[in-house]
Amino acid sequence: MSRVFIGYDTFGVEGVDESFIHFIFDMTLSHAAGDQNSEVGLVITSDEHIKNLNHRYRGNDRPTNVLSFANDEIKDFVSVDSSKDKNYLGDIYISYPTLMREAHDLHETSRERFIQLFVHGVLHLLGFDHKDKADANVMERLEDKIVTAIL
Repeated sequence: MSRVFIGYDTFGVEGVDESFIHFIFDMTLSHAAGDQNSEVGLVITSDEHIKNLNHRYRGNDRPTNVLSFANDEIKDFVSVDSSKDKNYLGDIYISYPTLMREAHDLHETSRERFIQLFVHGVLHLLGFDHKDKADANVMERLEDKIVTAIL
């Protein structure tokens, strides 16, 4: 059984509750051939917090919409010790203010934008990336397929 450990800080997204987050995670795992026993952490946070994480761990001194940290990527950072839980993929951070700005700019609901960002973050934890054009095309097609199935 898959699990998502959710930390909202002070933010919640309209139309997104715990059961819907688990549904998105399950749909992403099934479409991306992920292990159905996988687990992730999710934190919906501030621009300031995500900017600090982005600067410290990615070298970019700016806020971003979503960051994913694989369980084996950064020692002493991810919330679960990989030696104790092999099913734990890692942690996903989503900036609430950036999500809201992007939803407005893209003429989407905050719920729709959340779905895309969370799916994107999970795909990174499953090993998908967009560092080159070919990988980006694969990831984007899969992401679009999953988001469409959820909507």
